[in-house]
Amino acid sequence: MFGSVSRVSESVVINATQSKVWQKVQSLDLSFWSEVVSVEPSSSAANASGLAIGSTRTVTFKDGTVQIYRVVEVSELEHSISYELVESTPPVSYMSSISTIKVMAVTSNDSAFVMWSSLFSSDGGVEVTEDSKFKKRDALADLAASF
Repeated sequence: MFGSVSRVSESVVINATQSKVWQKVQSLDLSFWSEVVSVEPSSSAANASGLAIGSTRTVTFKDGTVQIYRVVEVSELEHSISYELVESTPPVSYMSSISTIKVMAVTSNDSAFVMWSSLFSSDGGVEVTEDSKFKKRDALADLAASF
């Protein structure tokens, strides 16, 4: 990504431990999200969770959109996973995006704080960031409701 970028971040506190929430999101299985019909891992997935750097997830949404995400970073230490959008049908209006889901412990009550953020290339305008914001809110609400 070159030039200025747009960032969108949304968060939620979930009534479950950090480890339980991390188990659900660490493999980039977005099936907790009510807008997702299916999540198919790539055949090159390397470990027990089906995840390796460079592996992909093909996500089909209820509206017929199909997107392929490539895992670019996974940190067991930081409880975070980052991925980039590599293909979308129909096509998106921006050149690139990189997203991160991070799960942190809330020690005062043994719950989890989840932050989902995305960086969009400079051609990702207000419509793109607003759409991303509301989709993240919905997805995080669905994630919280799954516990």
